[in-house]
Amino acid sequence: MRWRLTRAEGVLAGTPLDEILDNGGVLTGAPADVPGHDDHARAQAWLEQQFRGYLDSDRPTWVILPDRERSQRHLWQDLAAGQVEVGFGRAGVTLALNQINRLQAPATLAAIDRMPGSQPQAVVESRMRVDLEPEEVGLGLTLSLVDGRLDGDIDLTSLMVKGRAVAPAPEVLFLPGTGSDGSLDRLMLSLAAMGDWVGKDVRWELAEARIGPLGTVGSLFNWYWLHEGFRLGDWQGPVVIMDMDTSPLVGLSVVDYKA
Repeated sequence: MRWRLTRAEGVLAGTPLDEILDNGGVLTGAPADVPGHDDHARAQAWLEQQFRGYLDSDRPTWVILPDRERSQRHLWQDLAAGQVEVGFGRAGVTLALNQINRLQAPATLAAIDRMPGSQPQAVVESRMRVDLEPEEVGLGLTLSLVDGRLDGDIDLTSLMVKGRAVAPAPEVLFLPGTGSDGSLDRLMLSLAAMGDWVGKDVRWELAEARIGPLGTVGSLFNWYWLHEGFRLGDWQGPVVIMDMDTSPLVGLSVVDYKA
């Protein structure tokens, strides 16, 4: 089963997703800061408002929240009331895609997050959703793994070895974050295990670098950008995408595409 990603909509760093896509995936100007970095009540109210917007969907829906909300899992599950599946952190996007792939039915995947802004006491808020349609053409998950333990850490070397066994020299390696926000620090500790993934023939893609840190939403944007790159012929594959943040859980997927 393959997948087309359709009906992408949202707001990234305060700018409508359509505007960013029309500008080649680049945010013109600075991310739109809003007050409330230390206002926990406001933060929770905003997250809950965005979350409620994905309830009552007419198709199976997964909503991925920041990993920091994992400790409130039971509260979010109560709010979901069985209407949507709830995930946490960037690796939650990988898990959701695995579940959707097994379901083999039209589905919706959404993500919500807020990140520190450029000014003190400010934040940048983002949300995004995409619809996934099962097709004979589109993205195919050759390999999709989530590794790590919530009560421990993860051996990235083991995950890399499994990925390299399937894609020893991918055309593109999609990575989280902007490259300057510390999101790659954990990865650099396992640089030796990456083999030819660090070679000159493997393109490293950091889609968020054109916008700014998006948190969990950045993972979903990476997947959409990956899909559009295939569709437009920017790359032919295989492509490796890593979903990782401060959580001990890390997702790694090897993806191909059939036009």
